[in-house]
Amino acid sequence: MGRSPWGRVDIPRPHQAGRRPARRHLAERSRCAALGLALTLTLLLVAGIFVIPGCGCLPASRSQEEVPLEFRVERESGEQAPEPQGLHASAALEEEKEERIAFFREKSRELALMIHARINEVRAQHGLSTLAWDDLLAGIALEHSRDMAGRNYFDHVSPEGKDFADRYREHGYTRTTRVGDVVYQGGENLFQGNVVESYTYDRDTGEILTYSYFTLESLADTAVEGWMESPGHRENILTPFSREGIGVWVDYDGEVYITQNFS
Repeated sequence: MGRSPWGRVDIPRPHQAGRRPARRHLAERSRCAALGLALTLTLLLVAGIFVIPGCGCLPASRSQEEVPLEFRVERESGEQAPEPQGLHASAALEEEKEERIAFFREKSRELALMIHARINEVRAQHGLSTLAWDDLLAGIALEHSRDMAGRNYFDHVSPEGKDFADRYREHGYTRTTRVGDVVYQGGENLFQGNVVESYTYDRDTGEILTYSYFTLESLADTAVEGWMESPGHRENILTPFSREGIGVWVDYDGEVYITQNFS
């Protein structure tokens, strides 16, 4: 069968990275946290990537082919799937995209609160108490999201080797949750996506014809569903923490970085 000159690229639910458990004793906490991160990053590479099926229509005179695009997603080998080359969009379409990015940047806190609400809905379904919103945790989370975007990395550990526990200490954050004789210091989930969900393009000319965008609601759902489908993230969400803060940063290219911190 011949290849259609029309293509559709679906950007999957991309990066999620997960869990750093905290324990009552500092030495034990350090060992377990390192192990927890190593296991979580393995999950990210092996099972943390999924594709959002495309749904859309094109002119009846052309046939449509769906082409999945793994967007900034590392395979186990460390290689990335090839992306369509030489794509370009009209000025009007790029202006539309810039407006959508500006909307998400303006509504980033609203998106964070939507995710918070959905997390509490999930916890309620599992018989757990709701998490209180913590502004200081949210500020720590936002700072990490902004740092990842600004320095182009996606990890719990910064280029200087600092993890979430270090960030808590730097901000003087000392709140914990005690359950019996266990004290939970904190945890962290990460998500990276884009305001563009998919786009269609002409295979012959490389012209992008349409962009399809996430809504705030659908992106919040995507983040939470992705976390819940990953064992490490799910465990963080269903751990008996009592507080959380979420920081969302959207850069000028439409990349969305989400950090969720617990205590």
